[in-house]
Amino acid sequence: MSEVKFVGDKVKALGSDISDTVNDLVREAKPLLNHASNRITDHVSNLTHQGLDAANKGKHAIEKRSHDLMDHASHMIRNEPFKAVLIAASIGAAVVAVVGMMSRSESGHHTKSN
Repeated sequence: MSEVKFVGDKVKALGSDISDTVNDLVREAKPLLNHASNRITDHVSNLTHQGLDAANKGKHAIEKRSHDLMDHASHMIRNEPFKAVLIAASIGAAVVAVVGMMSRSESGHHTKSN
């Protein structure tokens, strides 16, 4: 009986040693995990700022280009109004033709499937 008690005491002592070792490892690992977490957070933050900066630059470039196009169109209308009207009419006719073809295509498609 004392032998079983002796083995039980050894198992308890071994369990306690293992528990202490795991706790020591966790305690030692916490600063490393915190450091890694902080570096990842900083990296994600930098990437976010870079993405926002790129989006902002793209937005400004698009705004500038659209402003330049508006200026060009305004200049053309003032200096060559007849040509501007012809271009606008041509674009309108092309849009009407495309919409007409699309509507005919869709109505034909619906008839065939029914």
